[in-house]
Parts: sequence; structure tokens; C-alpha cells
Amino acid sequence: MVNIALFVARVMIPLMTGESQRSAWRRTSLLFLGHFINDGYGSFFAPLLPLLIDRLDLSLAMAGVMGTTRILINSFTQPVFGQIVDRMKRPFLVALGPLLTIVAMSMIGTVTRSSQLFLVLIIGGIGTALFHPAAAALVGSVKRSRNSGVMMALFSAGGTAGAALAPVLIIPFVAAFGTAKTPYLIIPGLAVVLIFALFLRRNLPVREQSLHDRIRIKNIPQPLAVLWVIIVLRGMAGVTFSSFLAVLVTEKGGSHLVGGAAISIFLITGALGGLLAGKISDRVGRKAVIFTTILLAAPFLLIFLHGPSWTMLPSLGLAGLFLFSSTPVGIVAAQEIMPGKTGLVSGIVMGMAWGVAGLALMPVGWLADRYGLVSVMTWIALLPLIAAILALFYHDMNGKAA
Repeated sequence: MVNIALFVARVMIPLMTGESQRSAWRRTSLLFLGHFINDGYGSFFAPLLPLLIDRLDLSLAMAGVMGTTRILINSFTQPVFGQIVDRMKRPFLVALGPLLTIVAMSMIGTVTRSSQLFLVLIIGGIGTALFHPAAAALVGSVKRSRNSGVMMALFSAGGTAGAALAPVLIIPFVAAFGTAKTPYLIIPGLAVVLIFALFLRRNLPVREQSLHDRIRIKNIPQPLAVLWVIIVLRGMAGVTFSSFLAVLVTEKGGSHLVGGAAISIFLITGALGGLLAGKISDRVGRKAVIFTTILLAAPFLLIFLHGPSWTMLPSLGLAGLFLFSSTPVGIVAAQEIMPGKTGLVSGIVMGMAWGVAGLALMPVGWLADRYGLVSVMTWIALLPLIAAILALFYHDMNGKAA
């Protein structure tokens, strides 16, 4: 997986000189691997949701509460861990986070009560919250790089790829060996984390003095506030569609395996789009990419919901491509607004924004039980249009990358 990340970097990026830049690419490639394994294991819940609903007799509203619980634990603690990362000498949270995620989410197949599922999701959420701001801060540690966008895109693609491949791996695994065997997945996960941590230790950045003053709401720059709201609106669409895709597909007549494949298509196209969007944003600026990609997501979400059956997967792929491609661009834009606080800012836009977005799962599940899931998701599909309009008022701090 590290070799794949390095290959992508070499194909898409002109060769760079200087030991610090080479080290940065090695570090980013390793963080791609860490992100892949963390978010891959962290994404077991959505594809297994139909099975868990049957086994635990969960309503869609309760399933929404379950998903929201994990997202809230993951998201609202990220700024706190990000602040810690900005002060730490050694970012060991980068390795500790995936360890918790792997162990917790590998136990999901053994739960027999909703309380046990809650516990698994909470621990998995904490693990993800530990990893994300620490890793994003390491990716953003190289100052004044012309390739900040594509570096963050490569890192982000690792998480999206892991989340995309998780359904097509966990569903066949459960079908072949049963849910009781999911704890055996701890073994390969821990092996990957060990390799990742050992090599990352040799490629840590030189520690720089960072700003330790506390951030206050009144001191948040206006561009960051606008960007945060854009990410929240886009995130509501991304989180709800990702969480209920398997259920939507089965309601439309597809199998559990097709539902898992739909999640994979939705996310993997987003990962590929993120690589391209990061590269383009380094040339034309962050605002243009954020506006264009979010604007184009809504039509394809609506086609997926209401178009002919043969358009379901193609439209879903294009929706994921546009909806998620601005994720790394938004992270880099936020880091550029507040340099010196990469861990904290990354926690705000990666964590807190997605946590607020995740709050939509509860009302969506509740409304879906009453009015139907497709009807409710039609309104959710319009949220990217609102985000795109708001993006017109976002001021790109740096314009084009230097």
C-alpha cells in the first residue's frame, strides 16, 4: 500500500528536490497507509447495518442514533486532541488511534445487544478522533509547499479508499466465515499498524515552535467560519448517504453485496476525485475547486435516487467523485487560514464539522421511519447546492498556491 501511494505521488507530482520534501512525501505515503487501515476498519458499521438491524431488531431511527454516537465521539473530541498534538513533541496518537479503531470495530460481529454495539462504536470513534488531527498536522507540517493540496489529497485518499474497500471486504468475509469470526481481523490490522508506526518514526518532521494561545470564537477568522459551514452542509449529505446507502440499495431491490459495492463506488470515486482536486487547487486556488465540485454533486445524488435502475451505480460514482473531492482542499484551506495550529484547525474542519454534519443522522432516521427513506434523502441531496451558494462568499486567503 505504501508503494502504491508513492507511485501515485510520483505520477501526479513533478519530481521535487531537497531532503525535507522527499521526507515529506515518504511521511505522507505512510500516513496514507495509516489512514487506509484506520478508516477501513472504522467503516464496518455501514455495510453491516442491514444485518445488525435484523439481528438486534433496530429501527432506522435507532440505527441513526448509533451512527451519530460514533460520529459525535469521533468528531467533537478531535479539536481537543488536535490542541494536544500542537503541543506534543512526539505524535504517538497517530499509532494509538488506529489500534483502538481496529480492536473495537473487529468486535462488531460479536455484539448481541444494542448496548454492546454502542460501546464498540464509541471506542472506535475515540480511536479515529486520536488519529485524524495528529496525522493531518504531520501532512501539513511542510511550510510553503506548492503541493500542499495534493499532499493532503493523497493522505485523504487513504482514508476514503479504506472506507470504500471495507464493504467489499467485510461483507464477503462475514458471508464466508460468519459474524463470530470478525475478531480475527484484529491480527492483520495490528500487523499493518506496527509496520506503519516503525517506518513513520524515521520520517517525522523537525519540531517547530507552534502557537499555544487558546482559540476563541470571536477570534476565528471569517473565512474559516464560512469554510466550516460549507463543510458542515456538504458533510451532512456525505454522512447520511454513506450511512444509509446499503439500506437504500436494498430498498430498491439490490442485495446486501450490491449495497456494499455501492458504498465502495461512492467513496472510491471520492478518493480519486480528491487527488485530482488537490492537484488543481494548488494551481487555481481552493475556492474555485470547492465551489465547482460541491455544485456538481447534487444533480447526481438526485439521479441516483430517482433515475432508472441502470443509472444507479454510475450516478452514485459521479456523486461521490464531486461530493468528496473537495475534502482535502478544505483541510488545506483551513490550515492556510491559521498556520501554526495545524492540529487544532484540522480537528475543527475534519472532526467538529463532520460531527455537526453527523447530527443529521438522527432526524433523517426518524423522518425516514415515517415518510420513507428516499423521500427524506431527496431533501438531503439539495444541501450541496446551498453549500455551493455559500462558497461564493468564501474568501480564499492565499488564492493560488505559491
